[in-house]
Amino acid sequence: MSLAGKTALITGSTSGIGQSTAKLLAARGCSVLVTGSRSLEKATDALQDIRSTAVGAIHYVQCDLRDVKQVEELCRRADQIFPAGIDILVNNAGIQHMAPVDEMPLEKWNDLMQVNLTAPFMLSKHVVPAMKKKGWGRIVNISSVQAIMTHYNKAPYISSKTGLVGLTRAVAMDTAAFGITCNAICPAWTDTPLVAPQVKMHAEKNNMSLDEAKIDLFTNATPTRKINQPAQIAGMILFLCSPDADNMTGTSVPMDGAMTIQ
Repeated sequence: MSLAGKTALITGSTSGIGQSTAKLLAARGCSVLVTGSRSLEKATDALQDIRSTAVGAIHYVQCDLRDVKQVEELCRRADQIFPAGIDILVNNAGIQHMAPVDEMPLEKWNDLMQVNLTAPFMLSKHVVPAMKKKGWGRIVNISSVQAIMTHYNKAPYISSKTGLVGLTRAVAMDTAAFGITCNAICPAWTDTPLVAPQVKMHAEKNNMSLDEAKIDLFTNATPTRKINQPAQIAGMILFLCSPDADNMTGTSVPMDGAMTIQ
C-alpha cells in the first residue's frame, strides 16, 4: 500500500506508538509532520529513526498540547508546511496521572482533558475542511481499553479516553458523507514510555523488580499473555488508512489481548 502524495499529522510522535506510526507511514511514502513536547534537539534520535526508512518528507514542530495557544500555533504551522491540508490525522498523544479521585488535583484533571480530548477536538476541527474539499481523509484517535473497562486511580484518564470514543463517533457522523473516516483504537497495555511510571509504582508497591512488575502487569493481566508493541498499533492505523477501510468509520477497535471479554 502506497501513501505517496498523502500528508499526515501525528501527535506524540517522538516516542512509542506515535513514533512507530510516523516511521511506518513515511516508509509508505506519506509526508509526515512529527510533533511532540520535546525540543528539536531532544527529538533528534526519534527523527533520525523515522527518517531512516522514510520515502516521504519529515517535518518537526514542537508543541505542548496542554497549551491551547500552542495547539493553535501547530495548526498554523501545519498549514504552512502542507498548504493543501492534512490527509491523515492521528491523535496519539496522551498523558497520565494516577491518584484516587478525592486526591486528584484539578490541575491534573485539566491537563489530561486538554491533551487527551480537547487537543484531538481542536485538530480534528482544523483538518476536516481540507479533507472535505479533497473528498478523502482519515482521522484515527488512540483511545484506551480503559474507555471500555475501568481501573483504580485513573478518573481523568478514563474520562478523557471515554470522551475520545464519543468524539470519534460524533466526528464520524459529521464527516461520513465526505469520504472521511474517523475511528478509534483502544489498546490495552502497550510497551511505551507512558506505562513506565505505572510499572515503577507497581514494583515498589509489591516489592518486585521492574522485570517482575512488567510480567505481573502485562502478561498475567492479559488472556493472550502478550503486551502490544507500538508497531502493531501502527499497523492497525495503516489499515484504517487503506481502501479496505473506506466504509469503516465511527468504530472503536480493541487491541486488548481479550481483556474486555474475560
